[in-house]
Amino acid sequence: MWYAYVRLLYTNRTYRTEKVSIWRFMVDQRYQNAGIGRTALNLALNEIKACDKVKEIEICYNPENAVAKDFYSSFGFQEIGFDEDGEDILAVIKL
Repeated sequence: MWYAYVRLLYTNRTYRTEKVSIWRFMVDQRYQNAGIGRTALNLALNEIKACDKVKEIEICYNPENAVAKDFYSSFGFQEIGFDEDGEDILAVIKL
């Protein structure tokens, strides 16, 4: 059984672009508020930051989700507007 899911757009630590998108960062509702999400995202961010080529990390979330906003901003993500579909907030960390 898994408790957290993180999908990143890169392969084998060989980053093809200067921007990495985190897609579908989720923690099973039964295991939320136990530090699993914070640990998982921290591990993912450290892995991404280990590559000097990456200059930006982005993530999207529902604009009505205040918990997600506070969670991602605690890692340094800053909102820059909406995603290209105009539905979700786009937040980035500039490295």
